[in-house]
Amino acid sequence: MTIVLPIPDRKISANSSRGQSKKAAIIKSRHIKRHRSRACTFTKKALGDLYHKQGRGVPQFIGYSLAHYFPTAQVRDDDNADSACKAYRDGIADALGIDDRQLRKLKLSTITKDAGNPRVEITLYTEPP
Repeated sequence: MTIVLPIPDRKISANSSRGQSKKAAIIKSRHIKRHRSRACTFTKKALGDLYHKQGRGVPQFIGYSLAHYFPTAQVRDDDNADSACKAYRDGIADALGIDDRQLRKLKLSTITKDAGNPRVEITLYTEPP
């Protein structure tokens, strides 16, 4: 199952500075919650589509892979791109009703240019790829 989400906002990147104020911390927290909620919603929709196709319960997902499609060919740091997706991973785990520690990254991330449709594709696996 693949979940397609927008490129995460730079404000939730592990390398972004949130500042030292309490207000800055609250603003960053709101951005993270918004991303987590979006991932949960998209995952529930994908699961609903999966229910209708298979006609049975939710499969037991064991892992995931990330494919990043950025609008430019600028060289990206894959560690930072992946860490910015932490809120997405948490939202997916929320939708699946599991602890996010149960989802392991099973494949190396890919980074590609797609100026017309920048996105992150998170593929969930029920068995090793």
